[in-house]
Amino acid sequence: MTSFNPEAPVWILDTARLGEMAQCRVLAETLGVPFTFLPLGEGFSLPPSVPDLSALRLILSFGNTAKAALALRERCMAYLQAGGTGLRPLIVHLGRPSHIPAAAFDLIIVLPQDDYPLAPNMLRLALPLNGASLSRPSFPDPGARQGGTVALYGAASKHFTHTLAATRSLVLFTQRLAAANGERAQIITGPRTTAEEAGWLKTLTAGTDVALHLFSPQTPQFQNALATGSRFVVTADSASMVADACRTGAPVWLFPLPARHTASTRLQGMMDAAGLRGMRHTLVRQGKLGSGADFTRWHAWLQRMGYVRLARPGLSTGDLIWHPAAGRADRDLALCRDRILAMPGFARSIRNTPSAPKEPEPAAVEQAAPCPAL
Repeated sequence: MTSFNPEAPVWILDTARLGEMAQCRVLAETLGVPFTFLPLGEGFSLPPSVPDLSALRLILSFGNTAKAALALRERCMAYLQAGGTGLRPLIVHLGRPSHIPAAAFDLIIVLPQDDYPLAPNMLRLALPLNGASLSRPSFPDPGARQGGTVALYGAASKHFTHTLAATRSLVLFTQRLAAANGERAQIITGPRTTAEEAGWLKTLTAGTDVALHLFSPQTPQFQNALATGSRFVVTADSASMVADACRTGAPVWLFPLPARHTASTRLQGMMDAAGLRGMRHTLVRQGKLGSGADFTRWHAWLQRMGYVRLARPGLSTGDLIWHPAAGRADRDLALCRDRILAMPGFARSIRNTPSAPKEPEPAAVEQAAPCPAL
């Protein structure tokens, strides 16, 4: 990330995770004012000191940085009480805040895979913000893309595991999909892909017509693939890569992976099965209970709404030449922008900032209802 600039009115708490920071960046860019990335310490902690807090108006936090965002606001309030200049900053949090009351945030932008209850200050996305742009209010027609079939390979995560058997199935499906469409096939790994997973791919693609590209921060292979790929196969672990691929307008095949159940998902399943979902949601809103993720529900919604199809054995050649409907509305980023600009006092607080946007008309704010992702 670029060097920290305390004079910017919007501060993004830097998690050093590419997918998370890409979403924060695209959201900050829509606000039309300068923004900066504040590096965090070990355990997503704030630095011991920040040189100047007077310009800060909005804190953008993501995932595990929720507590750091609250601590930064407390530091600002102490600075103001000591006679410093400035205003109380607003906090917009992306993702689900864990064990923190929902009311502690000015706006919570909940990702579609998050199992987080409704709240007055909450907006739920249909897709993560990766690949979103205000200049593209609908999914583009993919046109005559010539990049062939591209498999985007993530990594084992808290909710999914990658196995040799699943990786073998991915390679075989990618080959079959490419053959059905008369295209070349390639597999691109991500920044989280482990050495073991990369080793599986090297072995399985050796001597085949599948080109393997291992992730490197020095090369734009992922961006080039998104710009040119004719169709995509995306492993189920990465919501960010699913969003990136869907927003190309090209066909996207979701590759299922073995689920990994955490203590949180087991607890939420037990409470829901006992008819205590309402109580669980109340406790989550109050910050007394953590929330989990529900990829299964979101993945089912993506299939039902025609965003993706499920990669599975036994599909016919006719099935494999599927194309999604063109022109689907993509409102997530505009909804986020409008909700932030409508927060009490925010537009006024940045009015004298270069390139500051106008407050949205009240009618536009009233229409800012999230897509029913869950």
